[in-house]
Order: sequence, then C-alpha cells, then structure tokens
Amino acid sequence: MITKCPGQDTQFWGPDAIYSVECPKCGNQVEFFKDDIRRRCPECGHMFLNPKLNLGCARWCQFADQCVGAMDKEEFREIIVAGMKNFYGDDQEKIDQALEVLRRAEEIMGPQEDVNPKVVIAAAALYGIGIDERGRTVKRGPAQEEVNFPTVRDILESSGARDKIIEEVCRILESHGHPERENSSEGKIVHDAFQMVGRDRESGNGVGAVELKDSSAGM
Repeated sequence: MITKCPGQDTQFWGPDAIYSVECPKCGNQVEFFKDDIRRRCPECGHMFLNPKLNLGCARWCQFADQCVGAMDKEEFREIIVAGMKNFYGDDQEKIDQALEVLRRAEEIMGPQEDVNPKVVIAAAALYGIGIDERGRTVKRGPAQEEVNFPTVRDILESSGARDKIIEEVCRILESHGHPERENSSEGKIVHDAFQMVGRDRESGNGVGAVELKDSSAGM
C-alpha cells in the first residue's frame, strides 16, 4: 500500500500544504500533509484516502513508477470512486447508481486475465457521468459531435491514470447506445453491467428502485 508521494520536495510547500480532514468513520480531525495518499485515524484506526489528493503530477513526475505505477486496482478503485462521489456531491441516487454499475461490472469481470481491471473500474464508476456529458454534447448538434468527456478526463488525470487507460475509458463511454459495436472485453463488461442495472431498476429490483436516467437516449 502506498502512503506517501516519493517525489515531493517539502522546501517548496506553502501554508496550505498541511490541513485537517474529518474521519469518515468517527468524525475525528486527522492531519494530512498534501503528499499523503492516505492516513490512519488515531481515534478509531480507520485508514482513509486523502480527499484532496491529486495524482495528475504522475503524468510527468520521474517518480511515477514508484507511486502510481505501484498502485493496485483496489487503491485505484478507491481514488476513482472518491472522484465520482466528489462530482455528484449530495446526489446519493446518482452515487448509488454508479456504485451498482461498478459492482455488477466487477462481478462479470471476475478473475479474467485478459482484461485490464483499471479500465473496467473507471469506465463503470464514471459511466453515468460519461452518459451525461455525451448527451449534452450530442444535443449541441453536428458541429459538436465529438465527445471529449472533460469531467471524466479530469477525474482520471487526477488519479494519475496513464493516457492509454484514459483514452480506452473514453472510447468505451463514446460507444454507449451502440454496445454491438464494442469489441473489447472491457467495453462489453461495462455495457453489460449498465444494461443489467437498468433492467433491475425497471423491474423494481435495483438499489433504491431509482429510474436509470440516460440523457443521450435515442441519439
């Protein structure tokens, strides 16, 4: 488990480099340095992610292989889910929907060796955000047909994800609505998970029985 960035030079830190964060388990204030990836609460012992963490520096840092390169899929999952939750804020229905798509995708993926789990995790957790961004772009007309997925890219870049993963996730989201065109194992897993959650919610069996909204439907 990675707990600290190996490439930070503390001599250039400002007064905002040290701050306190509320423990999500007990509410105790836990002190973080800005290069801490996670810390353990001294009150309850819960280990949690630095909510202000931004690993975008890994895209150029010479120590990236010691940091993001050593990150396992569970740590990557935690960072992506934190980014998704931060985007949705208090919209618990959207958060629950995203977590359910992610859970289904992970169940389908299982221990498959020919699948990149980070692509599946990111595409599933950010699928709802991608659909909304795709829908807004398509509605602008032919001049805006290319979808850039700015929010999705921002979350992935902040996680330190490599360009190859970012582009693959965006490609999968772009193919929403046309899953029959999807050739990658990762894309098929994510599209299947999304459709399964949609069917469950329509039948009233989904988490919270919330309607699965798709702003790009029919486009």
